[in-house]
Amino acid sequence: MSLSVQDQTMIEKLATDIIKHYKFKRPPVPIEKILSDPPLGLESIDISDLSLVFGIGEHRYEYRMAMARLLYREICRVSGEWEEKYPYSNDAARYFSSCVLIPSTWAVKAARRPLVSLEKLSEDFQVPTYAMSSRLAQLGKRVRGM
Repeated sequence: MSLSVQDQTMIEKLATDIIKHYKFKRPPVPIEKILSDPPLGLESIDISDLSLVFGIGEHRYEYRMAMARLLYREICRVSGEWEEKYPYSNDAARYFSSCVLIPSTWAVKAARRPLVSLEKLSEDFQVPTYAMSSRLAQLGKRVRGM
């Protein structure tokens, strides 16, 4: 990943702020709600075509990752309170999608559960197993199936 530690920290904070804004408490993060009722002046984003494009894919829940990347691109595009010069790249969008759909505090807590597996966490967070595995590795956590 070509993101600096500073960029990663800024993106992680953005994702955390979004989760706090909606007062989400547990997985899965309802990314569709965020896109249909976006925070702080972002315009509603039409996601009807996205679910068709990603509905039948190689990875289950890939469409949710795509929607989160779309949200990040919209945040980068708009001006106002959200514009803090977030890096605009595919790496940044992928990192944001992991941060917002797999919040670090939730992932660390979930990884501590006895006998939890990668597949179970993937299902709980409704993200592809590759995304859950990557996020847990970023957080220095391992579970069965990794």
